[in-house]
Amino acid sequence: MSRGVLTAVLYCLQFSRELGDAEVERIARTVLDRPFSDLTAEEQYADLEAALATDDWERDLAWQPHDAASVRQFLRRLLARLDALRPWAEPPYRALGLDRWHAYRCGTPLAHVRLRAPSQDVLHARLRTVPDDPHGLRAVVLRLRSGDEVALVAAPLPDGYDAVLLAVAPHRPAAEVTEAFVTHTGCPPDRVTPARRRPRALGGGWRGPLPPGVTPRR
Repeated sequence: MSRGVLTAVLYCLQFSRELGDAEVERIARTVLDRPFSDLTAEEQYADLEAALATDDWERDLAWQPHDAASVRQFLRRLLARLDALRPWAEPPYRALGLDRWHAYRCGTPLAHVRLRAPSQDVLHARLRTVPDDPHGLRAVVLRLRSGDEVALVAAPLPDGYDAVLLAVAPHRPAAEVTEAFVTHTGCPPDRVTPARRRPRALGGGWRGPLPPGVTPRR
């Protein structure tokens, strides 16, 4: 049993004075709308259900303001609330991991995205360093509620605030996928600029900076 989801839930509760109905609703909506890690709602539910079936984690609660009995009762109520909300809709977006990164590195630029500080920007906080990437690129691959799959890619910090949104063919028209990205992630539209190609007479390629190592196919 993975304790990743349980730990994430406990982290969300550590400053909660009471574990009332409002907290149950808040965490249920987090599970469904802003999934922990790269898990589906069903996977998160299964992890929490498994946590209730064992007590091996209870000795690790010294950092929690809530005792084990209170946490266990909260988890029961949380699972009941999730059951009441079935059937579950797809979340606005979900991270898919970086297994397909190599395809996106050569994908089609859709837009340039200006990020804010990770502490103020949920998408920026989602970026992870690409394993074994020589440039230290950071990326997140997302499945949007619209069904589109995209990657948001940025150079390492402290300079990596100009990200690029990429898709892999076949995909819908760039404007439609970009609109879906803005709609489902809540990214402010004024921070998103469509990617444009240079005219062939000027050498082709893409206008605007791309992170190092991102090499779109022509």
